[in-house]
Amino acid sequence: MSVDYSELEPGIQPPEDVHGVKRILRIGLGVILVIAGIAMLVLPGQGILTIIVGLNLIKPDNALVRWIRARTPGIPEEGPIPVAAIVLGIVLFVVMGVVSIFYGQDILDWARDLI
Repeated sequence: MSVDYSELEPGIQPPEDVHGVKRILRIGLGVILVIAGIAMLVLPGQGILTIIVGLNLIKPDNALVRWIRARTPGIPEEGPIPVAAIVLGIVLFVVMGVVSIFYGQDILDWARDLI
């Protein structure tokens, strides 16, 4: 069986180029979310959910992503993460960031008084 490559054009075709740009933006957003999620493990916010969403954007079939998704309630082990969970994570990220900016020092002082 012989394959004819004579109709192929050299270089990246427009649909492939758009897909590549989307993939790069998706991976970039995933990295930002993972970093923000790690920070939210010690700061106010939904750290684990943000890390899961970020890792899922980077590479959804990763073994670490499957392991975390299997142990997180409300997140299905296979398939896409529900849009409601993503929206909730983004809203909580913004709200907790604003709360940290305005009341962060008060929260820190309160925590120090407890210790």
